[in-house]
Amino acid sequence: MTQTNKNSHIETLRGIAILLVVIGHVIGSTPEGGMRIDFPSPWRYLYLWINYIQMPLFTAIAGWVYALKPVKAGSSGTFMKRKAYRLLVPMAVAATLYFLIQYITPGTNQKGNLADIWRIYVFPYTIYWYLPSLFLMFAAIRMIDANKWMDKFGGWAICLVCAFAGLVVQKIFLSNGQIPNLFSFMGAMAQFPYFVAGVGIRRFSKQIITHKTSVALSSLAIVGVLSLQLEWFYPAVSKDLLYGLTRPLWVMATLALLLSQSYSSRLFTWVGSYAYIIYLYHGFGTSGGRIILNRLGVSSEILIFMFATAMAIFIPVILQRIANRNKILRFLTSGT
Repeated sequence: MTQTNKNSHIETLRGIAILLVVIGHVIGSTPEGGMRIDFPSPWRYLYLWINYIQMPLFTAIAGWVYALKPVKAGSSGTFMKRKAYRLLVPMAVAATLYFLIQYITPGTNQKGNLADIWRIYVFPYTIYWYLPSLFLMFAAIRMIDANKWMDKFGGWAICLVCAFAGLVVQKIFLSNGQIPNLFSFMGAMAQFPYFVAGVGIRRFSKQIITHKTSVALSSLAIVGVLSLQLEWFYPAVSKDLLYGLTRPLWVMATLALLLSQSYSSRLFTWVGSYAYIIYLYHGFGTSGGRIILNRLGVSSEILIFMFATAMAIFIPVILQRIANRNKILRFLTSGT
């Protein structure tokens, strides 16, 4: 059995995760973005669910996959160089194209000022905030593994607590906008607990996933589901500090259950194999699909949703297949 077949359940989750990201972008994180749908609407309710799990799932998968082939002693420099090529080069290319096309195309949301284009390489910019954050997470895990702090279960548990403490610091002290979010470091702090959780679920699955812990994890996951209903009917809850600090615990419980299951799907595995290029370039499809149908006079939310989602998936897939034929294009689009 190949390594891919052994990890088909993770590749399936990766496909589901990127599909959630695409759908969330099509709908829009706010009523001013995407399909421009205001509250209350079933679409906004769907986005509430998507926003709950999409990026934590992506991050936990990144941690799980990293644990398959962690950084080796003496290769830290090479490891970070490869991550810079893999994450930062494609991000700079895709973000630049997205900024410029959005700037010159009528009907796009949230146009930027051309003089401020330099900011997209320094500060969080739309969906591309995640890539520098992930780079910083890899830098952190490189230091942790170089010192063998997570080689044993107890050390991993301590690192998870420390990562969660970093999330608490970010939410309490750094989310007021007074400190510049250089290189999306706040995103890294907010997501790092999920990365560490993913590493641990891979390395210490026998200790983490037992009959007793499965009951506890399922209970916490159910609490998370119920909390979403509370957030939907009482939106002010989402701004409550205690709610914001306990929510990651429910999310991590859900992630532990998801990463330890064995379900696999050929369709989602196929989508997952293109997850990175889809993440980078799905914005062109979501915006383009919506604009095309709007100009054709199509106002059906279902049609716009389906068309924009399809465009957001297949445009990047076609782009990668074209780019793979040329070394330079492949490097610029995928960093390999």
